[in-house]
Amino acid sequence: MPSPASPTSWSGHYFDGRTTARHPVTIILAPSGLELHIADGARAFWPYGDITQTQGAYANEPVRLERGSPIPEAVIVEDPAFLEALQRFARENARQFDGPRHRGSLVSLVVLAGAASIAVIAGLFLWGIPALAELVTPIIPTSWETALGESVVQQLAPIDRRCADGRLRDSVDSIMARLEAARPDSPYRFHVTVVDGPVFNAFAAPGGQIVLFRKMLQSAERPEDLAGVLAHEMQHIYHRHAMKALVRDLSVAAIVGAVFGDITGIGALAVAAGRTLTTLHYSRETETEADREGLRLLQAARVDPAGMVRFFETLKKHTGDAGLPAYLSTHPDTEQRLAEMKALAEATPVQSEPLLADVKWDEVRKLCR
Repeated sequence: MPSPASPTSWSGHYFDGRTTARHPVTIILAPSGLELHIADGARAFWPYGDITQTQGAYANEPVRLERGSPIPEAVIVEDPAFLEALQRFARENARQFDGPRHRGSLVSLVVLAGAASIAVIAGLFLWGIPALAELVTPIIPTSWETALGESVVQQLAPIDRRCADGRLRDSVDSIMARLEAARPDSPYRFHVTVVDGPVFNAFAAPGGQIVLFRKMLQSAERPEDLAGVLAHEMQHIYHRHAMKALVRDLSVAAIVGAVFGDITGIGALAVAAGRTLTTLHYSRETETEADREGLRLLQAARVDPAGMVRFFETLKKHTGDAGLPAYLSTHPDTEQRLAEMKALAEATPVQSEPLLADVKWDEVRKLCR
């Protein structure tokens, strides 16, 4: 039986596997599984035998548990003590939950057999894989990256959830065409997929694919506001930020296939890639780069960069006391970044030209229902 001192209730976040929304959840440890009490009032029960641990085996790493397929539900718990309590409750299933302390004992045994080998492996994980991502990503063919991005969108944005209105499609394409024309040397052909989902979010997939959710679209009070979001996401693609994150998650065989452009099995990779992208938190440096270069792209396209700043401010107003929307919660240091964008826009003013001057934007942005 678990120790009486072991807490049975833990706080975390829940992902339903269908949208990118992150929901607060209370997790109750029970003898046969996990009881999930989700913030919206929903409840679920996960038997221990159905759960797979995908993160939390390393120090300071959040614990991530998943259930179901092909795109599983997931819960993430930041407190590292959760895993130890989980192992106590799981009993016969405890072996499937692997924590830093357990791994430490295994490593100690291996060190006795070959300290030199452990040093090499540790060096690979600490420095080799991030360095490998930086080295490998630039030589992955654009065609492979594009194929992966298209497969990711098929997984995360099924046809029946997409907004197909022709006026909306033409308007978004017109904004993208203006932005793309400002960088004619681009290796990508961009495509925006608008999804009828109840979350404030957008994310960049590899190969020129951008997924935009309805609530974010409807919160763009002017076309220039939406252009700011798209310009930001385009920079994540130009600089291959998401692709580098995915390379860190790929197996050696998949990396070799990517370098040589082998798209065999790319559909299976897309499932894991989608999971990574929808929960990906970019670094402060990466976000600053996307902000800065996105604003410069707007200026090059003669689009008023004030829309980029205005949209972030609009999202904050829409949330009130409920906290930041998903899009802002995954983008760190929002206040400071807004100040930097304002300063950059004021330092390099441009003569802007209106976007979609002949379009009734207030009607168009509400066409996705």
